[in-house]
Amino acid sequence: MTDKLEIVILELNKIKWKEEVDGELLDWLFFIDNPESERVKEKMKKNKELKEVGTKLKTMSRAEYRERMAWFREKAILDYNTGMSSAERRGIKQGKLETAKKMLAEGIELERVMKITGLEKEEILETK
Repeated sequence: MTDKLEIVILELNKIKWKEEVDGELLDWLFFIDNPESERVKEKMKKNKELKEVGTKLKTMSRAEYRERMAWFREKAILDYNTGMSSAERRGIKQGKLETAKKMLAEGIELERVMKITGLEKEEILETK
């Protein structure tokens, strides 16, 4: 194109027939094609740079996976919170308060009512 730009096209499907051929360039091409292949694992034992890049790739992949999982978890929490309207939340709390009131009327200890309903002591005592 110009003296400032060079485009290289790698046809990785053509290297599959060169599995038995040695060469550093082929090692890198096999790495690009499949960093987990047996050939690459063998070559990593001899080639320090190849091993270093393989280690960095694994580290990056794990970090990316953790970031993605954290994002999905945060999205699920936000979806849940926005899916419940404030009226629904009030209804759930009202139901818990009524349950707590009935439990106290039956003689169940306050501490046990708190544990079962997840309500605070002050919230329960206001219902009396």
